[in-house]
Amino acid sequence: MKISNRLIVSGLALGLAFRLFGEGITGMLHFLLNISIPVILLFLLYHMHVIGAGDIKLISVVSSFFSWNQTAALVMVAFFTAAVFGLLKKIFLIFTAGHPWNSRTTIHFSSFILIGYLTVVWRCIVG
Repeated sequence: MKISNRLIVSGLALGLAFRLFGEGITGMLHFLLNISIPVILLFLLYHMHVIGAGDIKLISVVSSFFSWNQTAALVMVAFFTAAVFGLLKKIFLIFTAGHPWNSRTTIHFSSFILIGYLTVVWRCIVG
C-alpha cells in the first residue's frame, strides 16, 4: 500500500544524475523545478485525500526525467484512466455486491501512474 522512500530516493538520485550528465550544471535547476512543481500542484489533491503522498513523490521522480509536456501528459493519462477504472469498479460493486453509490472505494493510483508513464514513453518511441 505504500511506495518505499528508498525507491523514491533512488529514482531522484538517478534523475539528478541524468540531468547533470545531459545538461550540465543547468540540469540541477531543471531537476529542482521538475520535482518541485508536481508537489506544489498536487498538494491540494493530497489534502482532499484524492491521492497519497507516495503518489505525488512518484510523479516527482518520473518528472525528473521528463519534460513539462511529458509530465502533463503523464498526469492527464493517469487521472483519466484512474477515473474510468474507478467508475467501472463502482458500477461493478453496485451491481454485484449491492454497494450504495455514495460508498467509498479505493484504487492504487501508482498503477495508473505506470500507465501514464508507458503511454508517454510509447508516444516518444513511436513518434
